Amino acid sequence: MKGIRTIESCTRKGTGDWNEDGLILHPPAHRYGVVDGATGFDPVRDPLGRTPGRIAMETVVSTFLGEKDSASLRFLTLEANRRLRTLMQSYGVDVSDPSRRWSAAHAVVQIREDHLEWVQSGDCKIYAASRDGEVLSLAEDRVKPLDDQVLSRWVEEFEGSRPDGVLPEPIREDLRKNRARGNRPGGYPVINGDPALEKHLQSGTLSLKGISFLLLVTDGMVPRHRDEAEWVRRIGQEGLATMMDELLREERRDPTCARMPRFKVSDDKAGILIRFE
Repeated sequence: MKGIRTIESCTRKGTGDWNEDGLILHPPAHRYGVVDGATGFDPVRDPLGRTPGRIAMETVVSTFLGEKDSASLRFLTLEANRRLRTLMQSYGVDVSDPSRRWSAAHAVVQIREDHLEWVQSGDCKIYAASRDGEVLSLAEDRVKPLDDQVLSRWVEEFEGSRPDGVLPEPIREDLRKNRARGNRPGGYPVINGDPALEKHLQSGTLSLKGISFLLLVTDGMVPRHRDEAEWVRRIGQEGLATMMDELLREERRDPTCARMPRFKVSDDKAGILIRFE
């Protein structure tokens, strides 16, 4: 087993009522991950006041924390997907409508001897940094191109405006269409109770030879205005919490989202930094 020197994990709430990002920390199984819950366009609340995104995140986290060491990450992902579908149905959610489904993105690794197993959905990220400074992203981000199109339209056609604090309806409709692309050809994998996830889920293995550190983050920790590889290297050098708080300060200095166009002033954030000996 390749030796782990340190593990740093942290999460920060964004501008929403609940932090919908969570952490999977299961040292006995050498299983670590991040989860980003998302609330549909017809949100409900449970008796505790939790949002659907929070419930979805907690469902995924509990699935990965509760299963045996031998279970594959793909199996655990599909089990979390099944549990989420059952939970939504118990709340009367129309699971045939993608805009109403609760959902979650995730990025999880399990360290096995001299390699790791990984699985990814949505826009969560897994980076592996080598000792010579090269940064490798283990999964294709299939959400970002879709979001970038909507973001560009919002800036170009509506000047990034939010009448009465709400995104313009054409932009909201574009976001609904993007949500409907989950687990569809030309779309992206996402844990949303749809059995089709099995066909679109991204997973694989990676040798740990020459790897200095691994970084797992939700999309709130991937700033669009920075060089991605350099940002990852800085996190490896300065620490995860330090860089997370730096990004939060930048976002708060731009409350209108004019300097850095984005749909939220501050998105929830979660990350795990694993340094190897």
